[in-house]
Amino acid sequence: MRIGVLGVGAIGGVISAYLARAKHELILIDLWPENVDCINEKGLKITSIEEEFVVNPKALHLGELSRIRPEFDIIILSLKSYDTAWACKFIEPHISPCGFVVSAQNSINEDVIASVLGWPKVVGCVLTLGAGMYTAGHVERTSSIERPAFTIGEPSGLATKRLDQFAEIMSAGGITKITNNLWGERWAKLATNSMSNAIAGLTGLKSAELRQNPEIRSLSIEIASELVNVGNALGVQIEKIGMVPANLFPQALKNNEIKEKVEGLIIDGGKTIGTGRPSLAQDLLKGRSTEVDYLNGYIVEKGKQLNIPTPVNESIVELTREIEKGFIQPSLSNLGLIKKI
Repeated sequence: MRIGVLGVGAIGGVISAYLARAKHELILIDLWPENVDCINEKGLKITSIEEEFVVNPKALHLGELSRIRPEFDIIILSLKSYDTAWACKFIEPHISPCGFVVSAQNSINEDVIASVLGWPKVVGCVLTLGAGMYTAGHVERTSSIERPAFTIGEPSGLATKRLDQFAEIMSAGGITKITNNLWGERWAKLATNSMSNAIAGLTGLKSAELRQNPEIRSLSIEIASELVNVGNALGVQIEKIGMVPANLFPQALKNNEIKEKVEGLIIDGGKTIGTGRPSLAQDLLKGRSTEVDYLNGYIVEKGKQLNIPTPVNESIVELTREIEKGFIQPSLSNLGLIKKI
């Protein structure tokens, strides 16, 4: 199958490296000119816990697509959430009649993709690997290859032949699971991201360090509780959030014994997530816009639609915007600025 990776940052780069090594028919497309040039001249280098290798896939600048006019059976979309709509419109002429777009992104973007391309063109991919990219042409995989990497599913929940084919392809990059509850997996990953990404940005801590801090663990329970309340009201059957059954988070706010259990599971989960920084914290280091409106902000937006209060997530969104603008700097002291009920 002819595969295009649109967005060759940390996640797109890791996926590209493993698929290229497995000899899949692959073209990379990216917005960062130096990255495209470096990949074409020197190859794409990946450094992981287990190994380091270089592959040589073809990489294209955005403007080259109209000249080369490739056609893809699969587009793996790994741009930021705020780039989803235009990217789908841009790539639409290059999708084969039976082709589809895979959202390998943070947040929940399947509805945006469907609004441009239609639901038959949409497949979801929930990512559970860690990655970073700080220099052109070089990606870092910060979680072990032995840790689950991809959960893929149809928005309809159906088991399809294309899911089987895509799962086989993605298994080159790590442990891949097929789900019939894409939305439950999406909301669970949204919880994980909302508990870590912005908090890492606010404090400057790395992923594993967040889980060792008692104040942050308590805050994480409040973040997830708001999400679970909103998700349940929408009828989503939320899967486990890390190692924790979703329904335990709201209960933990009222029961100290359950809270201790949840915190213990949060600590245990931190032992396998690797040494990297969440993507939002990476964006702040690079001076880029963050996805906070599509993470904690997504919870706030859906909560407002349902008249469900989400004060903790709302405060986190506001503070993250302050850091983006340079008004405050990442620090543990920022935790005291988060407004609660």
